[in-house]
Amino acid sequence: MNYWLHRISHHAEASYPLLEKGYLTIGFSKVSNLDLLDKLKSEDSAYAYFEEAIVNAYGSKIRSRFSLARFIFEMKVGDRVIVPSSGSFSIYQIEGDVALINQLDTKGVLAWNGALIIKNSSIYINENPIDLGFFRKVSLVAKNISRYDYADADLTSRLKHRSTNADISDLSTNISKALIAYNEKKPLNLHHLILEETRKNLLNIIQTKLNPDKFEKLVKWYFQRLGAEIIHTSKNEKDKEGDADVIAVFELLKTIYYIQAKFHNDNTSTSEWAVEQINKYRYYKNESRDDEYTKISWVISSAPEFTSECVVRAKEYSVGLFNGPEFAQMILEAGILGLDKNI
Repeated sequence: MNYWLHRISHHAEASYPLLEKGYLTIGFSKVSNLDLLDKLKSEDSAYAYFEEAIVNAYGSKIRSRFSLARFIFEMKVGDRVIVPSSGSFSIYQIEGDVALINQLDTKGVLAWNGALIIKNSSIYINENPIDLGFFRKVSLVAKNISRYDYADADLTSRLKHRSTNADISDLSTNISKALIAYNEKKPLNLHHLILEETRKNLLNIIQTKLNPDKFEKLVKWYFQRLGAEIIHTSKNEKDKEGDADVIAVFELLKTIYYIQAKFHNDNTSTSEWAVEQINKYRYYKNESRDDEYTKISWVISSAPEFTSECVVRAKEYSVGLFNGPEFAQMILEAGILGLDKNI
């Protein structure tokens, strides 16, 4: 499978609507005739005949003929085509051989400025002929992939290539990585890469250097960093149900967070017990206090995951779950300036 760059720069008002319907187009309507296509498919001297047809139609061997030659001779069914647009790019797979523009089905296709119709072996917008001569049937693989988020330096540079099309098979790995990252919603931009690599190290430090008390202090610090006031919790509250390790109040938002902080120094999973405890405590606080505050309950864990039972119970009780990797990223995004060195 080869990879091609194909720029929609010729009659975009028709080419983009046709692409939406699965037709990748190119110009050169002056040489778009059945006689040419038949000879290109059957004769050994097909390229020589192609060159002759270009000269007869345009008066010389115009440089842009190479784009049409790639479209006709080199692109194959199964190849993938990258179509760049402003700030993004889309990926298509070639499903059909090259065909003349008068062979496509324009039913239901509207150009930006009128209806597309085929007549006299050419394509028109209303009564105005447009210079599109050939097409290939394609299927969409991925649409509007952000260049900023998913294209690395080499691919970004090549997407700026100004020719109508080009063989970019040497970037097949770069394109595959971009597609995988796009499908997994894991951007390749610098911010994401720094977080992705750094949070692994931070989580390792949390698991190996802290203990339950210090992990609870870290959770308190995180909420203080976001502007919350930390309320002291008493382990001996009268008639208390459930338990919260951290209570964080955002006064301006009239919101209170009740948090269970679960420390794990290995790869065990946090169980549903934590959800049960924080849910009971939230309702205990709601019953003991009539106010206008919104109450939110979370479980923050240093473990890599929660048990399936814990996930089910959290959905039932509307409890937020944040595992070790997620909490490490939350800390990094909040910024570590001022992190208490005694934690």
